[in-house]
Amino acid sequence: MQERGTAWSSLSYDMRRALRVRVWQIVAGLLMPGLVAAQAALTPADSAILASQPLKRLVIAPSLLRRISLLAAGLDREVVLCLQGTTSGDTAQVRELVMPDVVSSGADHVEPLPCAPGTLAVWHNHVWAGPDSSFGVKSPEDLCSLSQPDLRTVVADSIPFAVVSVGHARGPIVCWWRRVQAVVNRHVKFLPRFPRQWLELPNLAGADPDQKPSAPSVP
Repeated sequence: MQERGTAWSSLSYDMRRALRVRVWQIVAGLLMPGLVAAQAALTPADSAILASQPLKRLVIAPSLLRRISLLAAGLDREVVLCLQGTTSGDTAQVRELVMPDVVSSGADHVEPLPCAPGTLAVWHNHVWAGPDSSFGVKSPEDLCSLSQPDLRTVVADSIPFAVVSVGHARGPIVCWWRRVQAVVNRHVKFLPRFPRQWLELPNLAGADPDQKPSAPSVP
């Protein structure tokens, strides 16, 4: 069965208190109707995947969101983190991170060992280094996407969510996808951010957006 619906997100944020809010809630919803025409036909294996993963929403704890944003701001190469937590109904709540062993890593690629069973989301960062006309990247927001290697990894794995942060931008940028969204769009060259499944956060710690961030200090 092909899944359709409306992508939506919910974020609780008080501008006056910056990142000291009590609740950050990121919710990954269903596919946007406008993307259905571009989807590949579902195979029986795809249908089994859709049926086996009922999780539709992702909630990232405030402290975890701050930590991954600080890491993305200070890293010059890609890394992977396994986000762990609990589930309730169709919602995954992630609070902790574990870094798996990495086989190789560079400014535009990373090859990690698999996350442990029970991981709810896999996070990795993209390093903003300026516009790249060969890939149609004009802004940091354009870099918040899943490349073909990213898609292959997400599809081959069994982890319900994929999260990407863009570092070295004017402020933290975070995007997220359900694994089923990667499955049905697996034949595209890259999967861009969905309109309601990404956000740009205020600049961390009052840093100058025109200066390269220093190494992160994780609380």
